[in-house]
Amino acid sequence: MRRLTLFHRPRRDDGGAIAATVAVVLGVGVLLGVGAVVIDVGRLYAEREQLQSGADAAAWAVAEVCAVTPAQCAGQTGTAGRYANTNAADGATKVTAICGTGTGLAPCPANPTNRTGCLGTAPQDARYAEVRVETKLADGSTVLPSVFARALAGGEPGTTVGGCARVAWGPPRVAQGFAVTFSLCEWDNLTGGGATLWSATGIPPASAERVVKLHDSQGNPVCPAGPAGWDQPGGFGWLDDPTASCTAIVQADGTFEGDTGNSASHPCKDALQAARQARNMVLIPVYDYVRGQGANTEYHLVGFAPFVLTGYLLSGFSAPSWLTNVHHCSGQERCLYGYFVRGLVQATGSQIGGPDLGAAVVNLVG
Repeated sequence: MRRLTLFHRPRRDDGGAIAATVAVVLGVGVLLGVGAVVIDVGRLYAEREQLQSGADAAAWAVAEVCAVTPAQCAGQTGTAGRYANTNAADGATKVTAICGTGTGLAPCPANPTNRTGCLGTAPQDARYAEVRVETKLADGSTVLPSVFARALAGGEPGTTVGGCARVAWGPPRVAQGFAVTFSLCEWDNLTGGGATLWSATGIPPASAERVVKLHDSQGNPVCPAGPAGWDQPGGFGWLDDPTASCTAIVQADGTFEGDTGNSASHPCKDALQAARQARNMVLIPVYDYVRGQGANTEYHLVGFAPFVLTGYLLSGFSAPSWLTNVHHCSGQERCLYGYFVRGLVQATGSQIGGPDLGAAVVNLVG
């Protein structure tokens, strides 16, 4: 007898089912791979954003310290670490470099060529601080491990992520100052060329107080007025006050009209009184050249001097110093009392330029 062999022929729809199964399996694999890449890349971008935010905040904080207290510029490792850590989701960031051209800062090493480096080139005409950071894990590792890609690829170790920020500081080119001005010669004389600038916070000793004279009955042997107009008697005068607020938005290396009279306007009297009571820093424009006289005076302004007003003696308007409780002027003299400081200026977008008279703006430059 012949053995009957049964042969099963696939149904027409079996081929489609097999193809669909294969497609599903392959599709799931592709989706898993794409999903792994998306998730891991997303983690890298999130880490990068946190690190960059931390570098920005750290460099800004270091620059502010350098601007107002140059002697402390080099000792900001703790400050940088604190600001960098605050911007990390896990509270941990590794600061790899604090460098720049501030007092005591080390020169910066070569900028990395990948995206972890600072943008652009370092400024040549301004001081700056640069902070570089990278990933720091709880175990001390600086490599951010992949989650899915490592499992799928079988050995992808991860990536080191970094960030960099560069912040510059210097005198503001444009700022809003008090509508009063005095000469650069006077500022040099009263501050020792900037050697005796005090902190804008806290109370300095009585020896910090200086007297700026508007009208001096005995003349000024240090900064005498001359025919070329390099100074005016007493050293300062009033700028035009278009808003009647005793303030003026002025630009360094610009010429502005003013008046050398020794009487303060009502807005300036109010502003002087408020500044004395608040004990806040005010900005006083400083000139290096003046021409004309009286209401036709023009001042060439070079910068801004931060000043804390303690008292004044003007025509029919006076107050003793709150620091020393005395009047430093009398008779026909007209004076402002106070002390010169280093301080930050809120002049958003202002460029850096002009001589360093104690005022500084801070700008992110890379």
